[in-house]
Amino acid sequence: MAREHDVVFIGAGHNGLTAAGYLAKAGLDVCLVEKAAFMGGAVNTQELTLPGFKHDGGGMAHIFIQANPLITSDELELKSRFGLKYIYPEAAFATVYPDDTALFVYKDLDRTCESIAQFSAHDAEAYRKFYELTKPLVEILASGLFTAPPPFGALMAQLDQSPVGQELIRSMMMSAWDMVNQWFEHDKTKIHLTKYVTEPLIGAEEKGSGVYLFLMVPLTHMYPTGLPEGGSGMLSEALGRAVTAHGGTILLNSEVVKIDVRGGRAAGVLLRSGEEILAKKAVVSGVDPRVVFTEWLADGTSTDFRRRVDNIQDPSFVGINQHLALNEPPRYKAGLEIDKAYCVEPVPWLEDYRRIYDDLRYGIPPKAKAPLVVCQTLHDPTRAPTGKHTVYLWHYEPWALRDGGPEQWDQIKTQVADEVLDALRAYAPNMTPENILARTIHSPLDYHRMNVNLYHGAALGPGAFMYQYFSYRPIPELGRYKTPIEGLYLVGHATHPGGGITGGGRAMVQALMEDLGIDFDAVVSGKVLAHA
Repeated sequence: MAREHDVVFIGAGHNGLTAAGYLAKAGLDVCLVEKAAFMGGAVNTQELTLPGFKHDGGGMAHIFIQANPLITSDELELKSRFGLKYIYPEAAFATVYPDDTALFVYKDLDRTCESIAQFSAHDAEAYRKFYELTKPLVEILASGLFTAPPPFGALMAQLDQSPVGQELIRSMMMSAWDMVNQWFEHDKTKIHLTKYVTEPLIGAEEKGSGVYLFLMVPLTHMYPTGLPEGGSGMLSEALGRAVTAHGGTILLNSEVVKIDVRGGRAAGVLLRSGEEILAKKAVVSGVDPRVVFTEWLADGTSTDFRRRVDNIQDPSFVGINQHLALNEPPRYKAGLEIDKAYCVEPVPWLEDYRRIYDDLRYGIPPKAKAPLVVCQTLHDPTRAPTGKHTVYLWHYEPWALRDGGPEQWDQIKTQVADEVLDALRAYAPNMTPENILARTIHSPLDYHRMNVNLYHGAALGPGAFMYQYFSYRPIPELGRYKTPIEGLYLVGHATHPGGGITGGGRAMVQALMEDLGIDFDAVVSGKVLAHA
């Protein structure tokens, strides 16, 4: 006899776990069905190189989630009851230049402006003015990241009522490159800011990328950048404990092969093992809709709808990742003060830096390099044996290679990884073979194979373009988490608020609770339990 639950989740990524945690707190019987042997999806921590060396397998920057009431108000008791502890490095980012100077970003605005002023007093003052312009509106928008998005037209109409809102609308039509040229004068400032805003995997010269400058600059100073003690996966583990403490079920090593639809309604899922799991109230998929509606749901939707799903756009680029086990951390020629930063970005000069994105556009692994380097053990020694270190070394790369397509990654990934490591060595000369105890490389193709939700190797889901954002993410028909199949919902990085570690399941679950007649605010306050 098939097992039955109120709500069945496909996947146990951090967004699904978040939504399930609120539902379980409300008294619903939830079940998360996960293909992998661990929960968390891309937010996981594993020994990827050597025993005792804990590496973040995917997401590692806990930035946007710091603004989420899930964390600020500890709504699921992740911190007070379920073991989540955040560490906050002194500096969030450091951009290191070829002349061995560096620009630091702190939560403290004054310290950040002082760092910018070493290169340009004009830019330091402009940065402060930009922050003061954007902060009031972002204070309002930040809360909107964790609730269901309003209709796009209504959002635009509301923003158009104030000068700062009109500036935000303009930023949605501009590139980050356009914006930095309007505000700043020094190449070092421009490189730093445009590299920062490409983290959503959208090029700095892509129209619409300006909105990320508008959002990310104030958020950096409003909320700290954190990392969970013990690894990024400790967030997922804490969420899992919250789910099970309220009676929820998490099934690992359980692969979904079909969504069961009966009478036009999602009724459950079928596993590869042959087991069927039924859902009395809803099925929630945390997997890219291009998988959901082509592999698991062949029927039940219109040809036009499937065409629109097929046309969901990938990000501008993806990336290759190296997990390193080290004797000692990177020692930058720019000085030991680099160690106080969580994310370190060694970059070339402006012309070579801009050509990186030209190469990516044409499917070429960039000749110039601008890696992201994160040595978590400088801030959390528990992640490696005493005195040893780990490094997360990420670099933008194309998914579809010009020469050979995605499949060519199997042939060139080691060569490309070596080139990235060589580029880092120019800034940190101690990154030699003698210092590297072990290395694991994950190419875009590896990510695509490892996790069905990392479609085309995209760690953050569909491209974060304005036509695929807010209530248009990933397409308008799916922009508020519902699908054309009654009782089937979406959660995760293909939906609002998008990719990254956001705890975005909090937004989705409010839409689902509304449909189920559950008062979300009462659940959060602990005043109401739902009835099955």
